[in-house]
Amino acid sequence: MKLTECYANLDGDFAGVRSRLIREASISKFLIMFLKDTQYQEFHASVEAGDWENAFRNIHTLKGTCLNLGISKLARISSDITEMLRGGAPSSDISGNIEELDKEYEKTVEIIRNYSENPETE
Repeated sequence: MKLTECYANLDGDFAGVRSRLIREASISKFLIMFLKDTQYQEFHASVEAGDWENAFRNIHTLKGTCLNLGISKLARISSDITEMLRGGAPSSDISGNIEELDKEYEKTVEIIRNYSENPETE
């Protein structure tokens, strides 16, 4: 799979990430490293523990990573949850937002994993 195809499948911002990281080899390297990032798992562990400060920190970091990598949809969902957790425990039920996050995260990981198994340069 070509890197541009991967970003098309992600509905990502390839032009934006390319303006930041310049070389496709760098983009590819950091995109594949996303598969090893633990912020998503740590976010879930924090939510389950009711540790809203760490949940906020983890989702905020995930948002930043996604923005830097041009993973736009996951960044938007993470940003929404970040704002819901700003200042501590959410004032309303965020389970629907977390469900949306889970679906998009799994889709994103699957696309990146497929790319990582057979990356093609442009």
